[in-house]
Amino acid sequence: MRKSYRDELVGVFGCPVDENPTVVMQEAAFSAMGLPYRYLTIMVKPEDLGDAVKGLRAMNFKGINLTIPHKVNVLKYLDVVAEDAALMGAVNTVYVKDGLLYGENTDGKGFLKSLTDGVLRYNT
Repeated sequence: MRKSYRDELVGVFGCPVDENPTVVMQEAAFSAMGLPYRYLTIMVKPEDLGDAVKGLRAMNFKGINLTIPHKVNVLKYLDVVAEDAALMGAVNTVYVKDGLLYGENTDGKGFLKSLTDGVLRYNT
């Protein structure tokens, strides 16, 4: 079997984004699991968001996280938006599947899980 020198690409789009520490956690997780992934911290100005999202397919990205100010404006560039993300009117995670861009929002799910976990711990 031939060795591949190509890594799968994921990352975060934001503006500003330089102080976003997510790369540290993601790269550590990929390394620990032996996964050939790279998490890129990418500065995308609001006026360039459409081109950046279009570039996800062209550059064969697996997905991207979104931070300020892109969580709302990204909706118009996606092929499929999860029902809960549509209800919230914001997306923080985009993934590419079968050439389509899917938008999800994990912010609400994480918040609800933290409440549920806290209640379960408190009541046991």
